[in-house]
Amino acid sequence: MRRWQLLIVLSGLAALLVSCGGGNATDVISADDVQRIGPREAKALLDSGEALLYDTRSADAYRSQHAAGAVSFPEPDLPARLDELPSDGRALIFYCT
Repeated sequence: MRRWQLLIVLSGLAALLVSCGGGNATDVISADDVQRIGPREAKALLDSGEALLYDTRSADAYRSQHAAGAVSFPEPDLPARLDELPSDGRALIFYCT
């Protein structure tokens, strides 16, 4: 797997939705809403089923290569696609390379 430049784990979907105010682009994610983790911790969360992985690069970059199991979720689309994120309590890991 390539070196991950950014890993963000949201503590929970409920907290994200409350903090984003219904998907307003200026309120989507702030530094206080996220926790940075390393590849080992991300892999452990994914392997245990406690997290889902989202690739925030462009759709073209995703089609070219992506981490196994990752869902394409380009960063510019985040505000418009918040309702697609699951609400089952699993951590959401967003990455770009």
